Amino acid sequence: MPNNNTVSSGLVVEVPRQSSWHVPKGSYPSTIRSVNLANRFGGYSTTQIVRIIFNPRVPNSNLEYLAKTELKLDLNEGSELWNLICRLIGRKVLQDCSGGNFNLQSLVGLECDIEIDHNCDKAEDYDFPLVIVADVQEAGRLAREARV
Repeated sequence: MPNNNTVSSGLVVEVPRQSSWHVPKGSYPSTIRSVNLANRFGGYSTTQIVRIIFNPRVPNSNLEYLAKTELKLDLNEGSELWNLICRLIGRKVLQDCSGGNFNLQSLVGLECDIEIDHNCDKAEDYDFPLVIVADVQEAGRLAREARV
């Protein structure tokens, strides 16, 4: 019985696109892939966080890269989450929601730029550096040269 993944010319098979969290250091155009709530446990308390997953588009790569940032679920003016949303879609959007609700899911699919940095601990012998989302800006602010 023929396999749908084979090409009619013989034993040539399709290799599914691979994904990796090991994003090279640099600034990249990106899309917000998902936004989820999670709990961070520490000490005697639990903190609710917002986990944002990005799909950075790294030039000349056939991998699907992934990067994430985790921010405290806090939409008070000046918080990290407030500032990130203001940079991406504008302060007015949050001001219009004042006293009401903002749907974090509305960020999914949004185009943006992210800056990736690496934390290489010389004291430890890791195969890969810790990949950090160092900055998130509206599309075109960080990765002008890499825009596709």
